[in-house]
Amino acid sequence: MSVIDRLGKKLSSSSAVMRLISNDRVMQVATGLMDARGRLEAAAERASEAWSILLNGHALPTIDPALDGGDDVVSAAAKRPAPAPKPAAAEANGAPTNGAAAHAPTNGAATNGAAAHAATNGEAASPEAPKPAGPGSAAEEKLAQQMASRTSLSRIGGRDVFEKCYKFMTADNARAMGVYPFFRPLDFNNGPEAQLEGRNVIMLGSNNYLGLTTHPKVREAAKQAIDKYGTSMTGSRLVNGSMRLHNELEEKLAAYHGKEAGLVFTTGYQVNIATISSLLANKKSVAVIDKDDHASIYDGVRLGQAAGARMVRYRHNDPEALDQALSELDTSEGALVITDGVFSAQGEIANLPGIVSVVKKHKARLLVDDAHALGVIGPGGRGTAAHFGVADQVDLIGGTFSKSLASIGGWLVGERKVLDYIQHFAYSFLFAASAAPPSVAAAMAALEVMQAEPERQDKLRENFTYMRNELRRLGFELGKTETAVIPIYIRDDLRTVMMWKTLLDEHSIYVNPFITPGVPPKQQVLRTSYMATHERHHLDRALEAFEKVGKKFGVIS
Repeated sequence: MSVIDRLGKKLSSSSAVMRLISNDRVMQVATGLMDARGRLEAAAERASEAWSILLNGHALPTIDPALDGGDDVVSAAAKRPAPAPKPAAAEANGAPTNGAAAHAPTNGAATNGAAAHAATNGEAASPEAPKPAGPGSAAEEKLAQQMASRTSLSRIGGRDVFEKCYKFMTADNARAMGVYPFFRPLDFNNGPEAQLEGRNVIMLGSNNYLGLTTHPKVREAAKQAIDKYGTSMTGSRLVNGSMRLHNELEEKLAAYHGKEAGLVFTTGYQVNIATISSLLANKKSVAVIDKDDHASIYDGVRLGQAAGARMVRYRHNDPEALDQALSELDTSEGALVITDGVFSAQGEIANLPGIVSVVKKHKARLLVDDAHALGVIGPGGRGTAAHFGVADQVDLIGGTFSKSLASIGGWLVGERKVLDYIQHFAYSFLFAASAAPPSVAAAMAALEVMQAEPERQDKLRENFTYMRNELRRLGFELGKTETAVIPIYIRDDLRTVMMWKTLLDEHSIYVNPFITPGVPPKQQVLRTSYMATHERHHLDRALEAFEKVGKKFGVIS
């Protein structure tokens, strides 16, 4: 050993040197010196951002991208030149919709979030549409005006963050008038029929597409899971919340979809929150989404935007518009294209062959939310990608247990390495309590029943095809629905609510009213959905009620 080596060993073992290198302040200085280059680069980037802000200012976020008029939605009809590379500040702030609140489809019309009720925007009432029956025109007028203005409440600010809460009167007044349609507690829901406040109703507002929530095998699986595992794991998947039960379902879901791996989540909403936010976590990431995508997709993108990602929206279900949107991205940016497989409000199937072709052309990645497609379309109920025969070309497919799988929770399938990354980097997965054993067992049993009883999907298709044809024959406007979700377009908030009330009170038909801001102005619908367990007498009774109420309110002649 050389003299220098002996001296170095002696110094490194001395108490004075050990105290020096263990001192926090000394270590901080040393770390700062070693990281000087990185710190200088970061400072230069911040200076560039500050200069850009001085020159151009911050882009102000809109309140709700679903109601902002759609100015940022890419349309193939109006070709735009490729933008110059954005400065760092613009990337950090995102598009003008950065930080915007969640979902609802838009129709491209300019709007300030107000409902499109004739009494509030000066339009003349349609002569063939009589005024909805109700407790009185003055009360109706007041309620309509409140419906029109309620979305602006979120903009109220000040010293008391509760101020806007006290000014929110729409729900109270609707309850007082007996026309409040939401959060109605069912006594029980037994599939095609339910009990509401002591009376039986025909249920046309459930996503229980295959009718499996009451299937004996599904019920028994949940009971056995409680007996064996208890009611909850009381922890996240990261620590004590993973069980062989979760892994078994993940393997079955992956095999069912022909993918390498699966991942089970606590809710379907969490699937999109976790997946999108973990994959889009830097300034070179771009979420390219259909403007009518679900709220959970918008919220996942918003979390990505907080980390610097951008959002670009393209015209609904339009591969040409998607192509235009992807062609405008900077060559250094990576895109995740996200679409619903079946759109939850319209019942429309995504043009997945066209979307896949464009995604592959631009070397982007594709996530399909198949919440309303699983069990409804595709061979064996495998969903949208299987329906079109492109499952091997879709990178990620996700969904929920809360519809065809008769439980609560969510699922994602794709490449093993991608799912492994998501479960290690998605905070909303890492730190959320895991799905409860009875919920996982029920979903696994439902998946098995769905494959063992394909006649349920056949009966479901027969039911929704019959209702779609008959409702159109009566003269209702249904849009482009092709699935178990059939929207009946009313195009007015108050009339939609009054028709909902009349159907329920006078005919015991339960449907879901979709009004603004859940849908854009002039897109209000009575959303109906159908199950394999509906019998023809349920459907015919509903059709009779729809015809009477539609004529009463001037929606059909």
